[in-house]
Amino acid sequence: MPLQVTAPSASSSAATPRNQDMGSKDVFLKMLVAQMQNQDPLNPADSTQMSSQLAQFNMVEQQIDTNKYLSQLAGAQSGASSNLDMASAGYLGRTVMMNQSQIQYDGNSQNFMATLDQNAENIYVTISDNFGSPIRTMSLSAMSAGELNLNWDGQDDQGNSVNPGTYNISINAFDAVGLPVNASPQRAGVVDAVRMTSNGLQLIVNGVPTSLNNVTEVRL
Repeated sequence: MPLQVTAPSASSSAATPRNQDMGSKDVFLKMLVAQMQNQDPLNPADSTQMSSQLAQFNMVEQQIDTNKYLSQLAGAQSGASSNLDMASAGYLGRTVMMNQSQIQYDGNSQNFMATLDQNAENIYVTISDNFGSPIRTMSLSAMSAGELNLNWDGQDDQGNSVNPGTYNISINAFDAVGLPVNASPQRAGVVDAVRMTSNGLQLIVNGVPTSLNNVTEVRL
C-alpha cells in the first residue's frame, strides 16, 4: 500500500495528495524528524545519509523561496504593464495641453502659449539654450488676462538661426504699476509615446517628456 501523508485538522484528519505535500518544506521536515525518532537504536541512520537529507531539505526551502520571489516579480511586472497599457490607450495619439517650459527645436517655428492670471502691461519672453544662457528676448505690449498664442521663429537676438536642440521658455509679466503678473508657458501637442519611469508615467509630447501632473487638458 503506498505511503500517504496526512495533515492534522481541528475536527478530523484528511488525506492530502502526495504531489502537493512534496513541495512543502514543513512536510519534508516532519518526515525527516519522524524518521529520526523512529530509527532503530541498534542501527542508527548513517551520518552521510542524514547530511544528504538535510541538504535536500535546504534545496527544497530555497526553491520555495525562489518561486515566491518570482511570483512577486511577475505580479509587479504584470501590474506595471497593465498600467502602461491603460495609459497608452488613454493618451497615445491624443492632443494635450500642458504646462511645459521646454521646446525641442527641429528647425521649424515653435508655437506655444502663455496664460496670464490678470491683465499685463509689459511681457517679456526669454528663450534660453540648454545651459541656461539667454539667446532671444521678445518684448510684448499690453495683453489681457487669459491665453496668449505666441511663436518663436528659431532665431537669436542677432537674427541667426539656432541649432536644433532643447531650449527653455521663461515668461515675465508686469501690470501697469510694475507688479509681477503670474504667467505660465503652455504647449499643445500630440502624445507620441508613453513611458514608465521610477517617478510614474511620462508622456512624450513634441519630443519632450512631461509628467501627467503637467497636463491641463486632453483633446480628441
